[in-house]
Amino acid sequence: MAFCENLKSALKAKVSIYDSNGNIVDGEDLGFVFTKDLEYKNGITYINASKYIIAISKEISQDAINLVRMIALTNIEEAAGFMQPLEYILKNDVQSETLRGRFSDYSVLYIKSKTNFKELLESIYESTDTSIIQDDEGIYIVKVIDDLEQEADSIIDGISQETGSNVLIGASRRVGASYTIKDAANHAKQAANLASILGFKEGFYHIDKMLMYGILYSCSDEAVEYYMNGGFNGFYDVIKDKELLDTAEELFKCHLNVSEASRKLYLHRNTLLYRLEKIKNLTGLDIKRFEEAVIFRTVVALYKLKRR
Repeated sequence: MAFCENLKSALKAKVSIYDSNGNIVDGEDLGFVFTKDLEYKNGITYINASKYIIAISKEISQDAINLVRMIALTNIEEAAGFMQPLEYILKNDVQSETLRGRFSDYSVLYIKSKTNFKELLESIYESTDTSIIQDDEGIYIVKVIDDLEQEADSIIDGISQETGSNVLIGASRRVGASYTIKDAANHAKQAANLASILGFKEGFYHIDKMLMYGILYSCSDEAVEYYMNGGFNGFYDVIKDKELLDTAEELFKCHLNVSEASRKLYLHRNTLLYRLEKIKNLTGLDIKRFEEAVIFRTVVALYKLKRR
């Protein structure tokens, strides 16, 4: 039985545990009141037990309070660690040790959007084992997912059809032995944030495909400046030229196929080749070649990720 259930049975009263910020971590929400020691309010007993506040739905004696504190100080960390609701886990600093073995095989999708799609998503996932949790920047979807890209594409299509909105969706790896649900949530949100910083407006972005961008983003500004200083002036001219940058991006989307890129851009092939030659003159890189295309895309991404 859970810690709160044990106390509930012993005291014949409802019991809840809060952290010091008022977030409930176990039991039924009785209403949070912070106390440094002990407080009775509206028929509820509030007890400070180290980092937690225990609320009991009736006034209890000092002997009972002392017993609750004694039990709590030896058991509450374990109880709180294993009973924390998913929303609390995703929104707070929770130790990885308490999460291992939980939510195995689950994955996380993160929809980055200022629009509130929560009700729509709840209707889509009604009657399924899915958790939908909103924060200030978007919405987490937590469930067992066989095909992440297919799931994300379905969400993108559903939102587009219902609201006409475009959304970015980041995705995590699957939760396993040492890869916790907190890791998965952080990765899904990071993938979506990186895609947004890079200028993407919609689509599916798995953390593994954003790995390089994550590493670049985490580099110190001093290290980036050391390698870029004075060597990439031509890149800034390309980055400021939307026509050249869009041409390069379309070429990458077409896997460096010039004919396909020219068709997608509605350009004559020679016009596209002229633009690619201009990029080469400015940067020294022939982006029709795979190795040089990788360098070009990395430097452009680094600029976008590190720009002030």
